[in-house]
Amino acid sequence: MTRKTQLGADPRQGPILGLALGFFAVCTWASYARWANFEYRTFDLAYYVQALWQLIHGRFQVSVLGVPLLGNHVEPIVFLIAPLFLVFRHPLVFVFVQNAALASMGPVAFSIGQRLGFDRKTGFLLAGAVLVTPATGYIALHEFHPEALTAPFLLLMLHARLRRSLRAHWGWLLAVLACKENMAPLIAAYCAVHVVLERKRPLAELRAWYLWPLALSVLWFLVCAKLIIPALNSGNIDYLALYDRLGASAADILLSAITRPQRILGALFQSLSHGNLLWGLLLPFLAVPLMRPRWLLIAVPILLQHLLSWRSSEWTIYFHYAAPLLPLFWIALAEGVAGINRWTLVPVPIRRSLPFLVIAACVAAQISLGPAGGIATTTANWFGGEQTRARKQAFIGQIPPDASVLAPLPYLSHLAMRENLYSLHYVLKGLKTLSRSTYSPPPPTDFVLIDYDDSATFDAVAGYYHPAMKTVDGRVIPSSDRLLHEFLQRCSWTVRASDELTLLRQGKAAQTLSPSSFSSGETVEMGAGTALTGITKSADELTEQGLEIEMTWNFQEPREVFPWMFLKLTPRDHRNGIIISRGLCAPEATNGPYQENWRINPSRQIPEGDYGVEVLFVDNARRVWAAKSDQPDAQAPLLSPPVPLGELRVAPGKSKPFRN
Repeated sequence: MTRKTQLGADPRQGPILGLALGFFAVCTWASYARWANFEYRTFDLAYYVQALWQLIHGRFQVSVLGVPLLGNHVEPIVFLIAPLFLVFRHPLVFVFVQNAALASMGPVAFSIGQRLGFDRKTGFLLAGAVLVTPATGYIALHEFHPEALTAPFLLLMLHARLRRSLRAHWGWLLAVLACKENMAPLIAAYCAVHVVLERKRPLAELRAWYLWPLALSVLWFLVCAKLIIPALNSGNIDYLALYDRLGASAADILLSAITRPQRILGALFQSLSHGNLLWGLLLPFLAVPLMRPRWLLIAVPILLQHLLSWRSSEWTIYFHYAAPLLPLFWIALAEGVAGINRWTLVPVPIRRSLPFLVIAACVAAQISLGPAGGIATTTANWFGGEQTRARKQAFIGQIPPDASVLAPLPYLSHLAMRENLYSLHYVLKGLKTLSRSTYSPPPPTDFVLIDYDDSATFDAVAGYYHPAMKTVDGRVIPSSDRLLHEFLQRCSWTVRASDELTLLRQGKAAQTLSPSSFSSGETVEMGAGTALTGITKSADELTEQGLEIEMTWNFQEPREVFPWMFLKLTPRDHRNGIIISRGLCAPEATNGPYQENWRINPSRQIPEGDYGVEVLFVDNARRVWAAKSDQPDAQAPLLSPPVPLGELRVAPGKSKPFRN
C-alpha cells in the first residue's frame, strides 16, 4: 500500500475535501440558525446535553425523559463527547461533532472509490453523491443523535475491509455497535452475509473478520435487551409498542409473520406507499444499488425495524433513521458503478456518463425532496427573526440556571444544562413515551414556560395536544388543557404573558383583582364554571411600549371549559385580517374571580394601519383535533360570540427589535 492511497494523504482529494468542508459549513450554520431561532422540534439534543451535563457533575438521572443515559437507547459512544463538552459547554458542541463526522464521509468515500479502481473524476462525483443526496443533509440537520454517527463509522469500517486492516475494521465495528443497540442486528447480518460469500477463505480469516464479530454482536444485543435497558429504562419508554399492530410481544410478532403474513405485508405496503425512506435512499442513486443486493440484504434488519413501525416519522428520511442505511446504499452504488465499468458490452459513453447522471439525480432530489429549501427558509428566518429571538431570549434569561423548569420542546436544549428540566409535551399528552401508561408529572417546577405558537409541543398529529380521549383499554385521558391546569393548580404563580409567550414563576401570590373599566358591559358565559366578567385594552395605539389587555374572570372548580383567546385585527381597507394567539386563558387559576394581563408588543406581524379589534374564544383542543382528523367541523364553534374591543392604530416605524 503506497502512501498516496492512504486515507487523507492523497493530494487529489482536494476537491472532495472542499465539498466536505462546504457541507459541514452549510449544515452547521443551518443547525445553529434553527437552534437560535427556537426551531428544534424534539427533545433529542436536550436529552444528550442534559445527560452529559449531569455526568460531568457526578449525576446520572436525566429528567427530560425520566430515564438515565443508556436507559433510552444504549449509546455509549456519547461518552467520547464528554471531554469536549467539559471544555466547551454549549449544546451545539454535539451538532458540531456530528456534522464533522458526516462531512468526513466525502473523503472516505473518495478513498474507497480509488480502491475500487475509479479515476479521479468518477471518484469525486460518486463521493460527492454521498454528501449531496438528501438523506445526508436531513441527518445533519436533525438536531443531534448518536445514530447519525453510524453513517461515517460504517463507511470507515467498509474502508478498513477494503484495505485489509483488521485492527481498523474491529475498531470501527465496535464504534458502530456503541452508537445504538439496534446496530447489533445490522452488524450480525453484515458478518453472516460475508461468511457465506467468502466461505472459501481460510477459517482463521473468517473467524477474525466475521465469526467473532458475529458472536460479539449477538452477545451485545442480548446484554442490551436483557440487562441494560430493563435495568435503566424502568418501563418509561416502550419501544416494542411501535409494533403492537403486528403482535403483543416479540415472539407473537415472529409467529404472526408466519401464520398471518398479511399483517406484515399490510404494514410494509403502508410505509412504502406513504413514506420515502427506501425511495429517498434508492432513487437519488438511480437504483444502481439494486445491482449489489448483498448490501440491501445487510440493510434488512434496519429497514424492517422502521418500515414495520406504526410511527410514520420512521418511514421517512427527514430524521436520523436513514443514517445506518446510507453507507450501505452508497457502497452498493459504488460497487454497481465499478461493475458496469467492467462490462464491455455497455457503450463507453454510457459508462462515462453514469457518475454524472448520479450526481445530477442527487442534485435534483436535493432540490425537490432535500433540505435545500429548508436551509434557505432558515437563513431567511435568521435575518428576519432578530426581534423574535430577542423576545424569546429575554424570557428564558429570566430563569436562573439552578431553577427547575417545565418548557416546550424548542426551548429544552437552551435550558438543558441544569438538574431538573421537564418537557411540557409530556404534561399535555398525559401518557409516557410510546406507552398507554399514565404520565405522572413532576412536582410543580420553579418556572413554567409556554409558547402558544409552538406547533411542536402543541402537536395534534403527534398526539401531544388533544381533547379528552379514551384509550383502547377504556381509560379516559383528560384534555391537554385540563392536564396543564391540574399541573398548575397545585400552587400559586406570578404570570408574565407577552405575545405568544407566557412565563409562570412559582412562590408568590397569584394575581388579585384591581379596579378597572370594562369595555364589555356584561358577563360572557363560556360554559360551566367559566365566565369572562370584563376585558379592556390599555390604549388605542400600539406604541413601542406595547399595550396591555386586561381580562377579569370568574371560575368555578371543577373547570369544564378552558378557552383559548385569539385577537383578530381587521384592517379598515378590508385586507386580510391578522390573528394573534394569546393562548390558554388563565390555566393557573382556580375558584373565584381572577385577573390576567396580556402584553402585545409591536412586531412585523402587525403592519402600520388602522384596525378593528375583536376577541375570539375557542375550544382549541377540539379545533385542532378535528382538523387533524379531517373532520367536517374542523372550525370548532366559538365558546362565545366575538367580543368587540374597539379600534387600534399602528403607527409607522413601530415594528422595531425587542428590547428587554
